[in-house]
Amino acid sequence: MNKPSRAFPVMERMTVKDVREYLTTNHSIIIPIGVIEQHGYHLPLSTDALIATHMARRIGQRTGILVAPTMHQSFSGGGCPGTINISPAVMSLVISDMLISLVAQGVRNVYLFLCHGGSENARALNDAIQILLRTNPAFERVMVALMPIWDFDPEKIAWHKALPEGDWHAGWLETSMVMALEPDAVRMDELAVDEEPYLSMQIEHPDNYQHAEKIVDDRHVVPRMSQRPQVQVGVMGFPDRASPEIGKRVCDAIVDAVSEKIAALEAKADGVYREVPFTPPPLIFDMQ
Repeated sequence: MNKPSRAFPVMERMTVKDVREYLTTNHSIIIPIGVIEQHGYHLPLSTDALIATHMARRIGQRTGILVAPTMHQSFSGGGCPGTINISPAVMSLVISDMLISLVAQGVRNVYLFLCHGGSENARALNDAIQILLRTNPAFERVMVALMPIWDFDPEKIAWHKALPEGDWHAGWLETSMVMALEPDAVRMDELAVDEEPYLSMQIEHPDNYQHAEKIVDDRHVVPRMSQRPQVQVGVMGFPDRASPEIGKRVCDAIVDAVSEKIAALEAKADGVYREVPFTPPPLIFDMQ
């Protein structure tokens, strides 16, 4: 960028002129993805989006890459007040349209910085990007990288440590990160967790916040999934163990790791698709 805008890398604070000048020398963009969902009584509903925004902007400054507005509209699956569920199909279509718009303006390398770990959400996003690359000729020379934040834990102090403990959601890891990034958003004086056995069930597996119902209990009948009515808080983990010191160390390590990965990809991306090894997914046929 010849003359960086004072607002750089925050795209929504830049002008048409700023972005046009950026695109004369750089064709990459970071898109942070979060959600609005239950995070207990001590963290804001925007926790994932908050983390995505702060971290992406630090990464953008480090790499010199433009950062798009954070995507807040995703699928949670939760049912506590304040949670906004946008179906995975709609979410993936919105991101696809974002990419089509940006590619039409000259963007060639897209880094989707995923900071919400909902399984339905991640599957839909991955499928949508693959279909977009497969069917839209405008993406013939476009690289799209899907970069979940949990893949970047080089010191093994974040997800490598938290997930084996069952600290999935609104626990010590996320709480520590928000303490470091936006301390005024944390209300530890209002900390609460769900009653047992439901807290332990969710620590054992994050999808245990749900239960399944069928009109007929048969394997061909699709179950209706919903949040257990006993789950009222939405914490899966141990938020009482959080600290801003842990959060700072985790956030610094993530910024370093993601920035290094993006720099490595930027150095190699030449807009040419080449064949790579492919392993077909498991067959869907169940012969039981």
